[in-house]
Amino acid sequence: MKKTTGLLCGVALLFVPGVALAQASGAPQPAADAQAKKDEEADGAETILTLDRLVVSAGADKVAIDTPQAVTALDQEDIDRTQATTIGELLEGIPGVSVQGGVSALGQGFNIRGLGTGLADSDSRILMTVDGVTKFFEQYRMGAFFSEPELYKRVEVLRGPASSTLYGAGVLAGVVNFTTKDASDFLSDGDRIAVRLKGSTETNAEGHLLSGIVATEPVAGVELLGSYNYRRSENYEDGHGDEVNPSNALSDSWLVKARVSIGGNRKHAIWASYQDWISDSAQIYDQAGALAVLPVRRRVHDKTGVLGYVNDFGGSKLFNVEAQVSYADSVIHQTETAFLGALDYSEFSYETKQARLQNTSNLELGGDWNLVFILGGQWSEQKRRNPRKSATTGVIAPGAATHPEGDMTKYGLYAQAELMWSDKLTIIPGARIDWTDMKPGNAIVNGVETVIPGARAVHNNGVSPKLAAIYALTDWVSVFGSIAHTVRMPVLDELYSRTSATAANVALDLKPEKSDNYELGFTLSFDGIASPRDRFRLKTTAFRNNVKDLITRGTATSPYFINVGESRFEGIEVEAEYGLRGFFARGSLAIIDGKDRLNDLYLNTIPANQYNLTLGYADPVSGLSGGWRGEFAEKQDKVTTAALATPGYSVHDLFFAFKPQRGAARGFEFRIGAENLFDKYFERHLSSLPAQGRTFRFTVAAGF
Repeated sequence: MKKTTGLLCGVALLFVPGVALAQASGAPQPAADAQAKKDEEADGAETILTLDRLVVSAGADKVAIDTPQAVTALDQEDIDRTQATTIGELLEGIPGVSVQGGVSALGQGFNIRGLGTGLADSDSRILMTVDGVTKFFEQYRMGAFFSEPELYKRVEVLRGPASSTLYGAGVLAGVVNFTTKDASDFLSDGDRIAVRLKGSTETNAEGHLLSGIVATEPVAGVELLGSYNYRRSENYEDGHGDEVNPSNALSDSWLVKARVSIGGNRKHAIWASYQDWISDSAQIYDQAGALAVLPVRRRVHDKTGVLGYVNDFGGSKLFNVEAQVSYADSVIHQTETAFLGALDYSEFSYETKQARLQNTSNLELGGDWNLVFILGGQWSEQKRRNPRKSATTGVIAPGAATHPEGDMTKYGLYAQAELMWSDKLTIIPGARIDWTDMKPGNAIVNGVETVIPGARAVHNNGVSPKLAAIYALTDWVSVFGSIAHTVRMPVLDELYSRTSATAANVALDLKPEKSDNYELGFTLSFDGIASPRDRFRLKTTAFRNNVKDLITRGTATSPYFINVGESRFEGIEVEAEYGLRGFFARGSLAIIDGKDRLNDLYLNTIPANQYNLTLGYADPVSGLSGGWRGEFAEKQDKVTTAALATPGYSVHDLFFAFKPQRGAARGFEFRIGAENLFDKYFERHLSSLPAQGRTFRFTVAAGF
């Protein structure tokens, strides 16, 4: 019944494109003239390949294929085509990126190249940023990042530790940067106001989304945007027809954003944004690993506010300043659960204040040499609290034993130079130094509120240097490589967590993790292979990441977290694309291996080898596009814990869109997607629950 109801809604939506097509046709044209215009437009159209997209978060702006590290940029079209209900669905197809833990928005952690969310969800090996704000990563028995895909117009994933220079020590796996939508994305020249409405539905979980955006430029140089998203869906069914619990989605989110250009110069401006995400629903207690399956009601409220300033000093070569201050807070309020025993409620709150200042100089050195030099500093202060109220006494006390309270302050200074010689050679040295101060809070020990036994403030520092380079051997082949060292300091959970067996043995002697990463790769760029207008791009990256003193969970008789002497993560990532006019083909593969080298044991956080292929066609004249997407994974039995092994699988999806670029129907959008077309039962290796069975997704949007 669930699937039938959703399908009927989707069939009803199929009538909308016919209306839009009739609107788009306009006045009749002579057949010969219309065909000639169509041919002319088709001849001039070029398929935009993802490896040719501009990357803006890896230093100086450059296209992805010319960046000496593995990087993937998703634009608005990619985000819309996915019709994702969670951030995990949005990132899953990127090579080397996996979703770990649960399948709902409250259960998803992330993994890049075998590094990511740990068993206790206390991990900073991946940085997630929103408009430059680093989001907190220490949620307890839950996911790591709570947000709504509809808020974003761009996502850039920088894989590997080379990203530590600009973003922070300890980025052993990589950085995921999210950019929210701007008013200018919806305002055409001369428009004072624009409105965009969107509705989506999907059959399997009877899910639906309602979204509205208002953008305005009331006076020249002042841009304002407001966005609201309402998302609801039930638990979905897997390929066997069984309900997967919990997989439901319930959230309300909104975004307000403003930008004021000073003196009419868009590169001299003050901007601000505020976004809010709220979810309130019943879930199982352990969202990340499905270990504790008793129900709990969780109200999650995540908010992020940013105030920024940019100034290029009228196109100065020496000064291009970016500055911002921000406030972020995630509050998880838990009630109605037997798991917490005599507690009326428990709450986790993660309050973060941040500041960043960066200057970019762009200098011409002569002799075809240019230098881009980035110098900056960051500061952040994070306060984590865990108030718990007794149902019998009404007393509010802090600090669960396995989720201690505490404060963390970070300081960082960084510099990166990009030395470019013509279009042939780019050399990128960089270095960063970070300091962290960790302060424990109070906790309940044997029923008494006290300082954690043996706990004390911990101070750490780390230096993260790197050297990367890319050299064009010919017009069509380039080679690149990098060497990066980074240090990840222990976080609050790892320092102060304990159980009844380890209450007097807090792991204050934990050593920082140290990573030495090596990457080598090559790129191929061909134009005019089989046709004057076709293009082919390929980028291959091989990596080896040696991690010393990897922090992981201990045993019942050891501290809660311990260091593992040496671990090695290595693999290869390949991205390839071909485009001919409107036709495009994209393929990727990620093969990753990881071991505890001292004990010669496989690491349980390594994803299965995965391959993705997409074939499609986009007609720029009619606005019609569509294609097929396949996801293929090998079995993964290289695990220390045999129960975690998973079989291989293959999944097939179809997608179709109608999005006119001209005429009366411009601004209209219709999409349909068929996912897991053959209703395959499968489970992604790092997920704790089976994936969704066959589902159809429909989206209708219109701009005014």
